[in-house]
Amino acid sequence: MYARKITFTLLAPSIWPVIEAVGKTHIGDDYRRYLMKTNSNSGLLMEVFASRQNASQKLEVLKALQGLHEQAMAKVAISEGELI
Repeated sequence: MYARKITFTLLAPSIWPVIEAVGKTHIGDDYRRYLMKTNSNSGLLMEVFASRQNASQKLEVLKALQGLHEQAMAKVAISEGELI
């Protein structure tokens, strides 16, 4: 199993609907995604994959949040690794 953790701080709480649209909680057979709102302008998105290869194929959420970072709309930190 492989996981990706994305923490973010939005520069405006009004951006939350964008985060919810791309990162809503999803549970499937080989992929799970959990979205947690920690306060009005920050949160955590956790993705769990069956393998590292699956993680490299599912980049939509990561790209969306990095796009917000590039537009100076959010601060984003990403961690990835094998679950032990």
